[in-house]
Amino acid sequence: MAFRAPLPLNMLDAMRKSGIDLAALATRAGLAAEQLRQPLTPEQSDRFFVVAYEQVGNPAVGLALGMRMEPELFSVVGFAAMSSPTFGVALSRIARYNALVSACELELAVSGSQTEVRMRFDGPARSYDRCRLDIQTGSLLCFGRRFTERQIVPVRVTLRGEPPGYAPLYAQTFGCQVLFGQAHDAIVFGNDDLALPLVSANPSMASIFIEAAERGLADHARGGPGIAQGVREALLKLLGGELPTIAQVAGELCISERTLQRRLSQEGVKFSTLLDEARLQLASRYLDAGRASLTEIAYMLGFADPNSFFRSFKRWTGVTPDVYRHGKRGGAAATPP
Repeated sequence: MAFRAPLPLNMLDAMRKSGIDLAALATRAGLAAEQLRQPLTPEQSDRFFVVAYEQVGNPAVGLALGMRMEPELFSVVGFAAMSSPTFGVALSRIARYNALVSACELELAVSGSQTEVRMRFDGPARSYDRCRLDIQTGSLLCFGRRFTERQIVPVRVTLRGEPPGYAPLYAQTFGCQVLFGQAHDAIVFGNDDLALPLVSANPSMASIFIEAAERGLADHARGGPGIAQGVREALLKLLGGELPTIAQVAGELCISERTLQRRLSQEGVKFSTLLDEARLQLASRYLDAGRASLTEIAYMLGFADPNSFFRSFKRWTGVTPDVYRHGKRGGAAATPP
């Protein structure tokens, strides 16, 4: 059975903010709009990307989308990277876990005072290959600038193949030398920039998301997600005013509670851990949106009262929800320092 993975939420968000009608694209690709945020087969993802690239009609759109990415929408991969101590550590985590959110393989190659982040998409050539490479390259630079709060300029960008018609836009976008006809598709950073600390560094939060990402890699290696992934999806669906029980989640998955407990035990995962992960993910989403009050968020996450929510959020992240939200509004960090 083919491994299913959701489309990158940050890419969908960037497309939506660019005025692209995602529902119309889904229909043209033979998908329902709600499927765009659910795990898809590689064939379904390919259909969507082909239609999207043709519909946009702008071969240079990947450069704009890449520099408009919201890293927190990378889900567990983005949070694991954002909570890293330095930009270099963040890149190494993105490289390790990128398979969970993208078909792009990343490799870090250190040479003297520079580090080359090589990017590779396996499989047959597709019409949108250069576009998705542009998105990946831009998103890495966008991440570094946002979370170091420094205007990082790459040493150079190297690309395989001939220059496209929009080649001059590369230097304008990345602010560095761009070479074509090279051995690797890569963006090269100075090691001094990789040593820059992230304003979003948070060791306690990192441990939560690294553990979740490692489980995701194990699922990926087995060719598909285990029962833990199904529980995560069920919890995100059920959390909305009342705290879901393991019996309710089992019912959502159409299995018995005993079977669910046994399968979670086999995967070495606790239901309470998955519940914390789902609550933290939704809490971050609600706080980032800035529309709901802290009391409303506490209720939506199934807490008995706001104080319980405050204590749990501080245990997960090291700061209170209010500090987190004000940090976001001030543009200082996407995860609390």
